[in-house]
Amino acid sequence: MKRTSLFGAVLIALLTFSCQKENSQENSSIVSKVEQENWQTAKLDAKFADSQKQITAYLFPTAQMSKLVETPNVEFVQFVLGYSDNTLQIKVIGVDKTGKELTSVDSNILRETSDTDKLSVLKTSNRKTNKGTAILNNHLLFPKDALDGITAWQEKLNKISDLDDVLSYEGARFKHYSLEAAIITDLLKNKNTANIGLFLGLNPIGKVTTILIGLDKNNSMKKISLTSKEASTNDVYDGSRPCPPYGDPAPELL
Repeated sequence: MKRTSLFGAVLIALLTFSCQKENSQENSSIVSKVEQENWQTAKLDAKFADSQKQITAYLFPTAQMSKLVETPNVEFVQFVLGYSDNTLQIKVIGVDKTGKELTSVDSNILRETSDTDKLSVLKTSNRKTNKGTAILNNHLLFPKDALDGITAWQEKLNKISDLDDVLSYEGARFKHYSLEAAIITDLLKNKNTANIGLFLGLNPIGKVTTILIGLDKNNSMKKISLTSKEASTNDVYDGSRPCPPYGDPAPELL
C-alpha cells in the first residue's frame, strides 16, 4: 500500500509539473500576441512620443540571428511590431515561403541620451557598395539617405498628430516589415558585427520603415569601406514591404 501511495504521489507531482510547464509556455505565447494586438489600438500620444525619443535602436545579437537564418526553410524575416509601456516593441521571426513562422529572436532596446556620435559616420559617405547580387543591391541605402530618414523620424515625434499617419497604410496600422533572409546573412558576414541594429526612419513617401545597420561590440559604426565588394560594418539596408499593404505569403524571388 505504501509503495502504491508513493507511486501515486510521484505520478501526481509529475503531472502537476507538466501542466505548469505547459501553462507557462502558453502564457509566453499569449503575451506576444497581446502586445501585437495592443499595438493596433495603442494611443500614439505624448507619452509614446517621449518614450520613442529615448530609443536609439533595437538590437538583435548576431549569434541568435545566425541561428535564425540558418534554420531550415527560412526564406524571409519579418520584424513584428508590438506595444507595451508606452513603447513600440519589435521582434524578428524567420518564416518560410508561405509565411509560416519557424523561429524568432527578441530585440534589446538601446536607449541613449544622444545618438549624434553614433550616427555621425553616416554623414561621411554618399556611396553604396556593390554587393554583386540584385537582391542585396536593391535593398541598399545611401548612408546619408539613411541618416536623413532617421533624423526625420525623430523630428516627426515632435508632431504627435502625424504619428498615426506615418505608422499606417490607409488607416490600418503596420503589423510587420518583411525582408529576404539573404539581407541578414550579408550583414552577418562582417566579423566585427556584434549586433544588427534596427533604426526607425521615414522613407521617401514619409512612412516609417526599418533601417538595418551592423554594429560593433560598442554598438557603434565604423567608417565606410572603400573596397566595393567587401563586407562593411556600414552597409545600410532598408526593411521594406510593410504589412499592410504587403501580406503573407511573401513574394517569390525573381
